[in-house]
Amino acid sequence: MAIAGGFDLHRRLRDWLEQFAGRADVTFAVEGCTGWRFVVEELQSAGITALLAEPAQTAHQRGPKKRAKTDKADARLLRDLVADGKVPLSWIPPEQARELRALLQLYRDLTQERMAWAQRIFRTGVI
Repeated sequence: MAIAGGFDLHRRLRDWLEQFAGRADVTFAVEGCTGWRFVVEELQSAGITALLAEPAQTAHQRGPKKRAKTDKADARLLRDLVADGKVPLSWIPPEQARELRALLQLYRDLTQERMAWAQRIFRTGVI
């Protein structure tokens, strides 16, 4: 039998961030990779300063690898860079720009899906 599961990351992250409510001295760095937008938005909605770390420059600051790269090592590096004020920053677009990007991506996806259906129908000779 296959194993199936689900995980509501939104709820987990929001619950975890509640411990920092009302504090103005909290800053987190997020590596600029897939999923950064969700995490940055959750941090900002919790009133936490979010820094978007540029991945290549962050890796460069790590220096030559002495052992395998792990999530724990990445998190430690980001924490140390925040503490030292040396996070290589990427620009975080304002909320309106992020929403426009999401709408444009949705439009592109829907257009591609429409094209795929039109080609499928045309190939089957239904039209």
